[in-house]
Amino acid sequence: MLRFSMSKSSKAETTPAGASTVKTSPAKAAEAHPLDGLTGGAFSAPTSGERTARIRQWLATEPSAEQMAEVFKDLANRDKGAAKPLKEKLDEIKRSKGQEAVAAEWAGKAQGLLALPKLNLADALAWQRDAAKAGAPLSREPLADLKVQLTERVKTIEDLQHRTQVQREAAVLIAQRLEVLSIKPLRDAQAVLETLRADVAHWQAQADELTMDANWASVDGKFPPLLDASRGQLLAVWDAFQGALAIAVKAAGDAAAPLPAVPVWADELRAARGVASPKGEGIGEQPARAPKAKIDPAVLKEMREKSAAIVQEALAKLEYEVTEGHGKATPKVAADLRHALKEHIRNIDSKLEAAAHAALTAAGELEGWQRWRADQIREELVVKAEALVAKPMGGRKQQDALRVMREQWKTSDQGGTPNHALWKRFDDACNEAHKVV
Repeated sequence: MLRFSMSKSSKAETTPAGASTVKTSPAKAAEAHPLDGLTGGAFSAPTSGERTARIRQWLATEPSAEQMAEVFKDLANRDKGAAKPLKEKLDEIKRSKGQEAVAAEWAGKAQGLLALPKLNLADALAWQRDAAKAGAPLSREPLADLKVQLTERVKTIEDLQHRTQVQREAAVLIAQRLEVLSIKPLRDAQAVLETLRADVAHWQAQADELTMDANWASVDGKFPPLLDASRGQLLAVWDAFQGALAIAVKAAGDAAAPLPAVPVWADELRAARGVASPKGEGIGEQPARAPKAKIDPAVLKEMREKSAAIVQEALAKLEYEVTEGHGKATPKVAADLRHALKEHIRNIDSKLEAAAHAALTAAGELEGWQRWRADQIREELVVKAEALVAKPMGGRKQQDALRVMREQWKTSDQGGTPNHALWKRFDDACNEAHKVV
C-alpha cells in the first residue's frame, strides 16, 4: 500500500510538471520584443556587450532618425550602455540640423554682403568673427566658399587703397622731377621730355584703372578725394612745365620770341642771345650764380664727387631697406634720401637722380604693403582670439595658443606701424580667453 501510494504521488507530481513545460514554451516565444527584429536581435541578446555590438551593426545600416529614437527610448530603460551609441548618433543628427540652420543664416548674411555695391570692410571682417562665435561651420560648404569670396573682395579693396597711396607718392615724385628740371639747363629738360610724357600718361592710366574697378565704390571715403587731388596737382604742374618748355624751345630758335617764365631757362637764352638780364630780375640769384661760373674745375669736381657720395650713400641705405623689407625703418631712410636730394641735386648727374627717384617710389610701395600685410595678420589674430572666447580649448592648450598669438602680434608690430584699435580688440579677447585657462 505504501509503495503504491508513493508511486502514485510521484506520478501525479511528474505529470503536471511535464504539462507545465509544454504550455510555457509558446508563452516565451510570444514575449519576444517587437523591436528585436528591427535591430537584429539587440533586445534578445543575453549580454550588454552583445546588445551594444548588435546596435552598432544596426546603425551601420543607416536607419531613419525616427527608428533610432524609438529604439533608444525603449533600450535606454533596459541597458544604458547599449543605448549609448544610439544617443551619440541622435546627438550628432541634432547638432547637424542645428549647424545647417546656422549655416543657412550666415550664408544668407554673406551673400547679402557680397551683393552690396559698396562693401563696408568692417562688416566683412566682422562676418567671419561673428559666424565663428555663433558656431557656424566655416570649413564646410557653402560657408567655406563664401568666406573665400569675402576674403578676396576685402583683399581687393585693401589693395585699391594701397595702390591709391602709391599713386599719390608717384605723383609727388613726378612733380619733384619737374621742379628739379626747372632749375637745370634747358637741354636736360628737352632730353627727358618724352620720358616724362610717358610717365605722366602711365600715371593717369593707372589712376583711371583704380577708379574704374568694380570695387572702387567700397574703398574708404578719404581715398577718392586724395587721388583726385593728386591728379589735379600733377596735371597742373605738367601743363605748366610743357608750356614753359615749348616757349623756351621756340625762343631758342627765334630771337624775337618771348622768353619762358622759368628764370634759369630765360637767363640761358639771354646769354645765348648776348642780352644782359634786366635790372631787378632774379634778385638774390644772379649775384650768387656769377661767382659759381668761375669756380676752379678741380673744386667743382670735388663738390660734385662729394654730393654724389652723399646721395649714393643715402640711396644705398634705402635700397638695402627695400630689399630686406624693413618697412618700419624705411620711412626714415627715405626721408634722409629726400633731404640729400634737396641739398645736392644741383651737383649730381641725371642717372643718379633717376635711381634715387626709383628707390623712393619702391620705398613708398614697400611701406604701404608692409602696413597692409601687418593689418591683415592682426585681423586674423583678432579672429582667432575671439574664437577662443566663443569655443575655448581650455587648460594648457588654450594657454599655449594665447602665448603663440601674442608672439605673432609682436612680430607684426616689427613689420608695420602699430594699429591701436586692433590691438585693443586683440588684447581684450586674449584676456577674456585667459579666464578659462
